[in-house]
Amino acid sequence: MTPTSAKAASAGRAARRAAARQDASRGRAGSRLPRAIAGGVLAVAFAAGGVLLYGRIAQVQRGAVLPEIPQGVQRDPATRARGAVISISGEASHPAAAYDPASGTVTVRFQSRYYDPKHSAKLNRQYLATEGKLIVQMALYNDSAVAQIVAELYHGGQRLATVMGAPGQDYAAYTVQYAPGLP
Repeated sequence: MTPTSAKAASAGRAARRAAARQDASRGRAGSRLPRAIAGGVLAVAFAAGGVLLYGRIAQVQRGAVLPEIPQGVQRDPATRARGAVISISGEASHPAAAYDPASGTVTVRFQSRYYDPKHSAKLNRQYLATEGKLIVQMALYNDSAVAQIVAELYHGGQRLATVMGAPGQDYAAYTVQYAPGLP
């Protein structure tokens, strides 16, 4: 190979490399446009999803959307009362609820979460009354099928208090009966 031909070969390689770099930069620029479009489409999709979700949440808060209940399924007031106990006193309260459709009475029995034999009788009575009244109030809320809620609060096997309430009755008017000799 002559020096002239070596220079020509070297120049040819350099030209090919430059052309390859140019093609590569064109390819990268060309691929940037589809990526930008895809990113824009994703941003619009996320924004639209957020708007739809916000709208649905606003409808639920206004009460315009009722939960879907499968056909044939009826709301059970006993289940609702049991849920009220779990919300206030927790799963450890082991609530058991029964609904008598003839009288419209729901009776729920559970272990009091807040009663403590180490506390004074006055303090325990306050705890029992508040716990029972909150459960009655929550179970009655917006439920027209129930005529009365009876909440029986226990500690171990001993019944401590019974709280009763009816729709339309004020929270302060709920009846609280303590077990005789409540410690």
